Amino acid sequence: GIPDFRSPGGLWERYDPFEYCNYDQFKQRPELFWRMARELVLDVHCQLGGTKEEAMRTGEFKIAEPNAAHRAIVDMEEMGIVSGVVTQNIDGLHRIAGSKKIIELHGNDRTCTCMTCRNQVPQSEVVRQWSEFHAKNPTLTIQTDNFVPRHTGEGGCGGGVL
Repeated sequence: GIPDFRSPGGLWERYDPFEYCNYDQFKQRPELFWRMARELVLDVHCQLGGTKEEAMRTGEFKIAEPNAAHRAIVDMEEMGIVSGVVTQNIDGLHRIAGSKKIIELHGNDRTCTCMTCRNQVPQSEVVRQWSEFHAKNPTLTIQTDNFVPRHTGEGGCGGGVL
């Protein structure tokens, strides 16, 4: 799944959660959250054998697969031992493994929410925008590009997404 944020080498060593994940800060400077989120996506992609160049060229990212623990929880659900899963994880692996009753406390990385109209925006749309933006601005880095995806396309209101 997604690497532990708190462990040595984790995301919080590079990004202060009180700055990058604070909702009030997001409303003022959404590019900070997206800087951190895109680094996370690239970290996972590279840990699974991909390269940054490949990801930016194709707009496709390697994602983790459920492991034996995820599958064991599904088995216990089917036996009636576990009635549901409550998780802080955003990787969606419990759902992919087959769990039925899941509470994702921090949401998941498969969708975003438009901050203007509150509609859901699929991850694929955010990745498409990021890939197109990068192709038009190849000399900018995640640290300097100030990229913020928007709710565009059919039914889109143009609002920023989280």
